[in-house]
Amino acid sequence: MTKKGSTKVLKTQCVGKVHKIDKNKTFVTRPNPGKHTLKKVVSLGYVLRDILHLTENNRESIYLLRNKEVIVDKKPAKTINLAIGLFDIIEFPKIKKSYKVIYKQNALITLIEINSDETKYKLCKIVKKLITKKGEIQLVTNDGRTVITTNQAYKTKASIKLDLEDNTIKEYYPLEKARKVFLIGGKHIGKSGTIISISKGNMIKKELVKLKIDDKEFETTQNNVFVIN
Repeated sequence: MTKKGSTKVLKTQCVGKVHKIDKNKTFVTRPNPGKHTLKKVVSLGYVLRDILHLTENNRESIYLLRNKEVIVDKKPAKTINLAIGLFDIIEFPKIKKSYKVIYKQNALITLIEINSDETKYKLCKIVKKLITKKGEIQLVTNDGRTVITTNQAYKTKASIKLDLEDNTIKEYYPLEKARKVFLIGGKHIGKSGTIISISKGNMIKKELVKLKIDDKEFETTQNNVFVIN
């Protein structure tokens, strides 16, 4: 009989650029599908063992999860295969530590420590906007989250500051001139800059955003920017 279902491991040659590859290992823990895209995530097991060094193996990581010692986006993590991606919030109540996921300038995923107030909110990019049968606005974000609202002003490519406890929008950051952005792609990934101008795209040409970083100006595609303020 053939094996059914997906494997729980992934060959190192198939992981994305955000994943640091150990040449001595053939496999890594495979992130579950659904949250973010596979090339842009690492597994929670990888975060616990290889980034934070809180555990030495998957058995120890699973023990932490069974004791509800790991909280991701205000929900207890249940599997080491949970996909961890950009701006996810990870909390460890027992040791009173909290982290936010970002990209390094070499495109690798890393974590920065944050305070307890910062864990309440998460930045999300609007990737799709739909209208429900009831006439409500349904926003789909970069991490697969769905937000229902009645405000029609929200647009795709913009970002929202989301309250993780009640799934409501606290602030809105449109893609426009003078906004601060975080680079999530291209050779400047991991850097922050300010929008100078935006060149609208068409069916042939992609939408371009002109940015300024440390007195240097350059253009990149809209897909590479994430508005953060």
